[in-house]
Amino acid sequence: MTTVYPPHIHQDLSGQYIFLDTSVFIYASKNKTFFDFLADLKSKAGCSFVTIPSVVFEFTRGSKTVSKYNQRLKFLNDLVDHINPVNFLNKISDFSVVMSKINDQNKAYTDFLLAACLYNFRHIAVTLLTSDLKAFSAFFSRTHILAVEHGREIKNFGFYKLNIDGYANAASNVLSAD
Repeated sequence: MTTVYPPHIHQDLSGQYIFLDTSVFIYASKNKTFFDFLADLKSKAGCSFVTIPSVVFEFTRGSKTVSKYNQRLKFLNDLVDHINPVNFLNKISDFSVVMSKINDQNKAYTDFLLAACLYNFRHIAVTLLTSDLKAFSAFFSRTHILAVEHGREIKNFGFYKLNIDGYANAASNVLSAD
């Protein structure tokens, strides 16, 4: 089992805050190779892993017992450095309007919140890691792709950043129509 990634990924993600989507926790909990890659990335790149409460909910909601719930919560808490409370939504009305008009195909609440985090924290080094490669609109740029082999399966993950010029262009088109 292997994980394939660009050789310069540690340097590229150095010091970044990386928001992790639910798919990352699900796959890392089942695939030691991927978990080891994440631990190595965190150590070598000096990046911080962050997530949001709705990801915590999605990751733990399938628990059949309290013990399993607690195991999943511990796994998540051992991997992340911070759970962002997403208490800034009232300050990003422009982003909410643009996303609702542009991203009609993806109405997932958690994906919207993760995208909003990239927008809200756009002035610092933030990135998103997810296997949902279609969830983010054109103004999010995929910077790296990972391929993780597990048995006969290959799972792809992407690192995404907000493309501020692409967002500004989309926002000017959408918001000027108001």
